[in-house]
Amino acid sequence: MDTPQVTPALLTVDFADCDAWFGPAEDGGFWALGLARPEPALLRGVPMSTPGTGAVQRERLVAAGLRVRDLPRLRDVDTAADARAVAALAPHGAFAARLADCAAGR
Repeated sequence: MDTPQVTPALLTVDFADCDAWFGPAEDGGFWALGLARPEPALLRGVPMSTPGTGAVQRERLVAAGLRVRDLPRLRDVDTAADARAVAALAPHGAFAARLADCAAGR
């Protein structure tokens, strides 16, 4: 997973008043998408790995008439700099420990 700072609390969502949960990423993508009723067509054709991926995906959900609730904006891991920044956000997790091992050559 490229957002190791996610906690169980962030993923404990209620669909009672919405159809979708959307977690935007700092780089313009998204780190989470939850649908009350899965519909693959809502994702097909969305350009991935671009600065506008998240905006396009969220707009597609809204255009489909879904009630969308947002999760917090998080930084995902795409580069070494991202890895260091995310490890600092969750310094006691397995990701940070493995990154430290790699940096130490272990």
